Amino acid sequence: MTGFTSEDHQTNSLSYAGNAFSQVFSKQFNPTAAAVANEWHTLFRGGGYPQADAIFDAGTALQFQSVCDQLSGAGSLYHGGNVGAAGDDFKILVSGYAVTAAATVVPATLQLVDVLGFYRVTAVTTTTEQATTNSNTFTASSSSGLLLTFANDWQSFTKVRFTNSGGALPTGLSLATDYWLVRVSATTARVATSFANAIAGTVVAYTDAGTGTHTLTARLPRYSDGKGVQAIFFNPSATALGAGTPGLSLNYTNSAGTASRATPSSPSLPIGKTAATNSHILYSGATGAGKYGPFVPLQAADGGIQSIQGIRNNATYTSGMYSVALVKPLAEFPLQVLGQAQMIDFTRGLQPSHPRVYDGAALMFLLKSGVATPANSAIDGKLNFGWGA
Repeated sequence: MTGFTSEDHQTNSLSYAGNAFSQVFSKQFNPTAAAVANEWHTLFRGGGYPQADAIFDAGTALQFQSVCDQLSGAGSLYHGGNVGAAGDDFKILVSGYAVTAAATVVPATLQLVDVLGFYRVTAVTTTTEQATTNSNTFTASSSSGLLLTFANDWQSFTKVRFTNSGGALPTGLSLATDYWLVRVSATTARVATSFANAIAGTVVAYTDAGTGTHTLTARLPRYSDGKGVQAIFFNPSATALGAGTPGLSLNYTNSAGTASRATPSSPSLPIGKTAATNSHILYSGATGAGKYGPFVPLQAADGGIQSIQGIRNNATYTSGMYSVALVKPLAEFPLQVLGQAQMIDFTRGLQPSHPRVYDGAALMFLLKSGVATPANSAIDGKLNFGWGA
């Protein structure tokens, strides 16, 4: 399966071959507090369909947690299942609409993103950089296939690569090759050679444990090179963050593979809002120094984020927690008139973008409030997908 190579190919794929899927959505805005003008919020925790997530305020602090549509509790929008035999292909977002009839919620901007993974930060009173966990050493043994044992709790379907020092990897594992974990327990997982195999539970057989020191390193599940990948700091908890307005920054590896890149401090670091409520993207809001949205600024010339090595709030937030998510922006719906659907054709518009929706994509929404927005405001719509015949 592929994208569309021409308009004729698109028409044939969608109509004659029937390679099309449509999905409605009805999401509710921030469930605990209203938003003021110019704030960005995630809709991850809002009710409706997709259901509210149950993952962004859970799991091991500072460890990369991969996200896909197969992950229980992710609350992502279903988009028709995998179209590639190995779970490694993509659909095209052909068109869609969004509408809101709730009072005082326009103008607003609804943005569709693919959420690739996140890091939880629970030590919000720490004001030095906190190192993240993206890799782990492991040992190998036999238990219904090759079983890895390690210290950290990695999600099922996490894409990883393996390295070795002082010996050789277990038979069946190769260097510079992608694999997917099939979680068994908090400290063990089996290994699949494709995303589709991981879903099916088809895992690498045990032959030997290898020798030397083995390491697994998590990769972004999609857009693994980091091109176009952005970061957001947000509150995923029903409890508001405490008092404080810290500067927020990342130490990251960019899409070119260059490490030790940093959030620029000029003209200002992103500055978190004091007592930021559930779903708030922390540094968005009223105009002023350190107000950005929705994404964390990148160092000059960087085209995206491949991984994060450190996260910092340079002043205490007093209490609460926040998460840093890595996302790939896909599409936007500018909402201008109450009750009037905004329809977008992503393949034949003035600027056709043909957004790719990869197998496993965890589709979720962000919302910018142009004016004050009441809690639990509803945003409805529909997305139409297609793929090559």
